[in-house]
Amino acid sequence: MVEEYLTEVHDGSVDVMIAEANTAEVFYFLAQDEGVDGKPTSDSFLTADRDIRALECWNIVLKRADWGVAVEIKADGHISLADAYAVALVVEIRGALIAGGGDDFDSLPIDVACFRYDLV
Repeated sequence: MVEEYLTEVHDGSVDVMIAEANTAEVFYFLAQDEGVDGKPTSDSFLTADRDIRALECWNIVLKRADWGVAVEIKADGHISLADAYAVALVVEIRGALIAGGGDDFDSLPIDVACFRYDLV
């Protein structure tokens, strides 16, 4: 399902944005994964930077979300700050959130469309 969706993104059939806070998370996960013993290295930071730039080549737009909205969502207390930024961006663009299959987005303090998928 994710592969099909990313193909549509790459083809320009659908528009996708990722909040900068989420981009930062992806960046450090990549840097840690490509690093040594789970710790980033100079080379792994370069690799992560290359991979983030590749998102833009795939037509994924990196966008700053409204921090005020993110704070209101985070104040509810049950999701991470980065997830609150993702929801804030969805609110701002009047879009839909694509999220994993966990329960993080089950009871948001704001109503947003949310598509879920499991990676297993």
